[in-house]
Amino acid sequence: MATEVLAHEHAQRGAFNRKTLNRIRRIQGQLAALEAMISADDGSCEERVLRARTIEKGMSSLINHLFDCYIENSLAHDLGSDPQGALNDMQKILKLINS
Repeated sequence: MATEVLAHEHAQRGAFNRKTLNRIRRIQGQLAALEAMISADDGSCEERVLRARTIEKGMSSLINHLFDCYIENSLAHDLGSDPQGALNDMQKILKLINS
């Protein structure tokens, strides 16, 4: 039974990592496109700002995705065994997100 649970958790983590890497690659592509636009002196200032905002939104989405991972994995597990530690970790992560 424990082996099945570990295999399921490993599969979930693998799927989560693939989603995370896809988000990172999308952001890298957006950064490369903005860099190419600026290097080629293409696009208006407005177009450049729009691309930069897209990158910013992608980063926010990535941070939220990583936070969801923490909630689903670490927090859910730690609440049962170390509630105070889970609370402390949650506070640290929220400070990082909001700083």
